[in-house]
Amino acid sequence: MKAMMLFLLGVRLLFLSAAGTMCVYGLIHATDPNVQWYWTVGHVVVLIACMFLIGKVWASLKATWKE
Repeated sequence: MKAMMLFLLGVRLLFLSAAGTMCVYGLIHATDPNVQWYWTVGHVVVLIACMFLIGKVWASLKATWKE
């Protein structure tokens, strides 16, 4: 059971990291003058949410590993 939980938390961490990376990629390309301001704000908001969720998943991963 513990191995399966660690695996699922690792997969969740992987997907959240990928989403955060895509947000960083979007922010890098947001310097284009044709990009509307709300896209940049959206990328920042989603990046902050990803970092928060990555922190939560990392804490769960550490707690499960210690058990």
